[in-house]
Amino acid sequence: MPKPALYFILLFNAFVVSAQNPVSDTSAKRAELREKIKHSSKKERQAIYVELAKLYIPDSLQIAVKYLNKALQYKEGKSEYKVYLTFADICIQKRQTDSANIYLDKGIKSAGKRKDIEALSRLFYKKGDAAYYNNDYKTADTFYQKAFDFAKKANNPQLQADIIIDRAYIFDYWAKREKALNLLQQALEISDSSNYIKGKARASLAIGNIYHGMNKFDKALEYYKKTLKNASLIQNKRGIGIAYGNIGLAYLEMHRDEPAIENLMISNEILYELKDYMNLANNYMDLAIIYARKGNSEKSLYYADKGIELMRGHGTKEGLLKTLNSKAICLNHLKRYELSNQYLDSCIRLSKESGFGLMLQKSYEAYSDNLKKLGKYREALKYLQTHNTVKDSIMNDNFQKRLARFETEYKTLEKQKEIETLQHKQKLQKAHIKFILVIGISLVLLILIIGYFWVNKHKKEKEISALQLEKSRMEAQQLTEQVELKNKQLTSHALNMMQKNQLLQSFSDDINSIMDKKEDNVQMGLKKLNSEINRVINSEKDWDTFKVYFEQVNKDFIANFKKLSDDLTTTDIRLATLIKLNMTNKEIASLLNITHQSVKNAQYRLKNKLGLTAEQDLKKFIWELG
Repeated sequence: MPKPALYFILLFNAFVVSAQNPVSDTSAKRAELREKIKHSSKKERQAIYVELAKLYIPDSLQIAVKYLNKALQYKEGKSEYKVYLTFADICIQKRQTDSANIYLDKGIKSAGKRKDIEALSRLFYKKGDAAYYNNDYKTADTFYQKAFDFAKKANNPQLQADIIIDRAYIFDYWAKREKALNLLQQALEISDSSNYIKGKARASLAIGNIYHGMNKFDKALEYYKKTLKNASLIQNKRGIGIAYGNIGLAYLEMHRDEPAIENLMISNEILYELKDYMNLANNYMDLAIIYARKGNSEKSLYYADKGIELMRGHGTKEGLLKTLNSKAICLNHLKRYELSNQYLDSCIRLSKESGFGLMLQKSYEAYSDNLKKLGKYREALKYLQTHNTVKDSIMNDNFQKRLARFETEYKTLEKQKEIETLQHKQKLQKAHIKFILVIGISLVLLILIIGYFWVNKHKKEKEISALQLEKSRMEAQQLTEQVELKNKQLTSHALNMMQKNQLLQSFSDDINSIMDKKEDNVQMGLKKLNSEINRVINSEKDWDTFKVYFEQVNKDFIANFKKLSDDLTTTDIRLATLIKLNMTNKEIASLLNITHQSVKNAQYRLKNKLGLTAEQDLKKFIWELG
């Protein structure tokens, strides 16, 4: 298994060593807590609701949120920070780290008022996790350090050990492995002195992962066995299953196939019982690679297909990509290079769709290796160059993500300034009201005096009012004419975009037909021209101009539309603006450079995202939206 994909799996395993109870135990615990609520005091209920929410997170986030909202009804309870922690866990699972940080900041504010040192440690620990999830490792390390300092003040050695272990992964990512290993040894010492077996299991697993990344597989195996021993002591079945899997993986890397197969099969039995299909799929792919190296194509492809099937049904898109890539590697070992490249084609396509840059980079590298073994050295060089381009692009993407986070923080500060300004204005308004009350009596006398003059001026003011009314009418008429003109400009621009796309698409189709008939040197020129045409078709410049015109006419439409759902994509917003302009599906298809059926499919998906019923009309809904 290639090192980057392997290391990602190992890192994931490290975070799941502390497993949930089996399903039957969980159901019994839920029933017990629901019964306990009936006989508990108000002070006890907040903590019970939090525990119930945690038990529901793995299979029903909606029910978990319901119990957390009930827990929040009990203000200033001792478990209030746990409510915010659990909310943050749910947000992180839904990839909403900004929302997670909002809940954590509320928890920190509450814990700070109560001077609850341990709560502050756990909240900053979770903020570190949120930053880690966003690949913002420097910020994560800052929060982990702050969490560790609070844990030390709270004299909680177990929490100290957990924080140190997660900090170590950051230093490993920065390739500061000696520092990472020193931290993990410190975590082992703290866990040992406090008899924290789970901490010893996690630290041993992390050390094994680091040695694995350093290709010191014998050392990795030593610590994976320690992980198994400690997980067995606390009867953590998932931890035991994962430990056996990692031991098998270490043997795989050492080319000791028989013990590798033996340990992977034991792991499979445990993970299948726990329905941990993602880790089970990873084990199947490891077995597939072992049998491919042994030249047993039947068993190799059997396990590879089982792994892919499991990941399709139960895993993530990234997990599916890794299993497809692993099958391509198996086919490489079996010297079936053409078929291996077919799977890599799927990996490349799915990686582009999901933005999984690391897997895209790996797929191009593996493709190049297959072509080289087929003797197609020129094509192999081209794929290797593409691999290097993607690698550089990933670095640029990370920069863009950091820039986006900075912009978000900047906007948050700006919003805070607006709130402070508004509060200041409210204070001034209150002072102004008091001033008005003081001089109210004087104003009444003044009104009586000027009343006489007002009567004389009334006739003149009527004339002025009539003139102002006429002026307002003329301004309204002028505004209507301007809106009509901008609508014409907007429609004209959209039609120009559609005609441009149709013309360029026609050119592209003609070039494709010519390419099938011409010599190689002509084909290369036509391919370059065709690529340039496709770049122009998909240019964002026209859409930016279209958006400017559209927002001049429909000022708040896009902003209001974005508020309807967090899942809306750029394509969803473009589709909504074209529907707002009353364009036909055929015109929309041309503008978006997709088929007529794709437009219908996009409208159906948009309707679901907006939560509309089957009876509600999407177009009518968008036309009526301000």
